[in-house]
Amino acid sequence: MNETPELDYHALCVDTNIFREAGHTLDGGLLAQLDQFAQSPVQVVISEIIAKEMQQQIAALVAKSRAALEKALGDVEHEMLASEGSTNRARRAILTGETDEQIAQRRLDQFYERCDAKVLPADTVSSREVLDRYFNREPPFAASSDKKQEFPDAFALMSVEKWAEENNFKVVVVSRDKGWREFCQSSERLVHRAELGEALTLFQPHTAVARLMSELNACLATERDDFGITESIRDAIKGSVESMEIDVQADSQFYWEAEEAHAEYKAHEFRYLTPERADIDFLRVTERQVVVRMTATITCDVHASFAFSTVDPIDKDELSMGSGTARIEQTFDSDVLVSFEGDSAEGLAGVSVKSVEMVGQLPTVEFGVIEMDWGRDDQEHPQEDDARSDE
Repeated sequence: MNETPELDYHALCVDTNIFREAGHTLDGGLLAQLDQFAQSPVQVVISEIIAKEMQQQIAALVAKSRAALEKALGDVEHEMLASEGSTNRARRAILTGETDEQIAQRRLDQFYERCDAKVLPADTVSSREVLDRYFNREPPFAASSDKKQEFPDAFALMSVEKWAEENNFKVVVVSRDKGWREFCQSSERLVHRAELGEALTLFQPHTAVARLMSELNACLATERDDFGITESIRDAIKGSVESMEIDVQADSQFYWEAEEAHAEYKAHEFRYLTPERADIDFLRVTERQVVVRMTATITCDVHASFAFSTVDPIDKDELSMGSGTARIEQTFDSDVLVSFEGDSAEGLAGVSVKSVEMVGQLPTVEFGVIEMDWGRDDQEHPQEDDARSDE
């Protein structure tokens, strides 16, 4: 790659913790926005250290999914009296014979290809260079922590810095790690950012979307929706919320099992930097597409139904005791990625909402103490039911 002096930053490097925070979702959310740099002057670089750590982490997720599949197939065979042959055919249709590590590497290779990413070998840095940093207590080796665990980070950062020096580049490094931040602060070539969305903003031509930014802020601040933009975003958030899978926790004097749980959207509010300016990051700007990230606080009601049981103290059989329902209000924060399509130079009048992706998920919902309905008619005692569920 030739140097491109017109750029403020020439490359983007992402740490393992950013991939982990994104749930290793390589083809969705913020990580999917990295493919904008393919065939562009900006290079995505991945340290060999990070590449190997990601392969291990994704392989562990694959192994967990494989174990869940085997259990599910066993349950189908036992509970539905399915034949062993049919479950074996299902197993062969899903499992290709690849190892967990091979599947993980295949996913990563596809991601690297989409982003035209370059994996930087760690052996461009000598062990002597790393040891000098270790004994001098220089970043990423922190004086107050177990410095030995920082050796992989040192190889990763020093190899990226050496590559940047050789190419006369400035690299934006994205990491939550304190040692990475301190290393970048001491480097002339590496610039640290803690969030991928903030880092992507650095690469966008903001002058091309100035009108869109101004009108979008005004639309959100005044709740005036002449072009149906906020309505489209609201409808998409509502759909995402009400289709989420929900994990619940509760306490009861009986054994319980959640038979059904769903969320009902109530409202959302975007984060603002000032009363007139929403917290908006531009993640991608092309001739016909603009992708922005906003953070929303979402409010919803979570409804759940529970089945109760106990164990007969004599014959140890499980006895059904009845059922109950509960409702509780929950709030959570989520990044919302909005993709606009059209001529952004004309502002909101020139674009339409192409897609909306809600990145965050509702955390495990704690219902507290739950009780059986004891045969009461829910329609006759709605206030009692709501009060009981809010305990």
